[in-house]
Amino acid sequence: MHSLPAETPPSPGTPAPNAGPANPWQTCVVPLVVFLAAGALDPTPSGGGLAGWLGIPYSAYPVLYAVRLALTIAAIAFAWPALRPWLGRASWWPALLGLALVVPWVALAILQRDAGWATAGLERTAFNPFAQFADSPALAWGFLCLRLVGLVVVVPIAEELFLRGFLMRYVVNEDFWQVPFGTLTAAAAGACAAYAVATHPAEAVAALGWFAIVSGIAASTRQPIDTILAHAATNLALGAYVLATGAWWLM
Repeated sequence: MHSLPAETPPSPGTPAPNAGPANPWQTCVVPLVVFLAAGALDPTPSGGGLAGWLGIPYSAYPVLYAVRLALTIAAIAFAWPALRPWLGRASWWPALLGLALVVPWVALAILQRDAGWATAGLERTAFNPFAQFADSPALAWGFLCLRLVGLVVVVPIAEELFLRGFLMRYVVNEDFWQVPFGTLTAAAAGACAAYAVATHPAEAVAALGWFAIVSGIAASTRQPIDTILAHAATNLALGAYVLATGAWWLM
């Protein structure tokens, strides 16, 4: 077990340490595990992966995504009594920074794609509802709304709870709930970088910078809600960009 870093007296204006939450494994780990496990069945345009091996057609994605979202929302709802008092009070600026961060994310993702640095792993579903439901605009818009709920609400909560609530604290101390939220050490920064690259191989360059900046938000405000809102804002802006440009490969 790793020992906690030495505590230093807080300077005036420094946010109070925010350890916890209650039921830490259920709160910080389970939602993302559920989301990723259910997502293992997502089909891709190339027909690869587990879905291809099981013969799941690409057209089944909307139903599978709806089930995946429902299961993850249930996991978050189950953890909500422990999660709610731990989130903290939102600061005014992280969401604005999150909106601005979509610009380097898109620019660097395009640069990486055009330079041929993207890997073949973790292929995105890239599901364009307006092409797949060309004969039913209502279905297309309905699924888009569902997809945006996942992108802007569910993913930011589940991923931030796991990465900054669990993983980055676990490498400091196995009893991670005793580590104040936002504790930033070399091990925590390394865990964040590894997670960024492993989960976003096609946007690894953008992910490295984006995740590092949001870790800075965590270290600055010590409130989980601020990283969640920054994440949600970036994802909202990314969704708007994809809708405006048709760059479904980013989703």
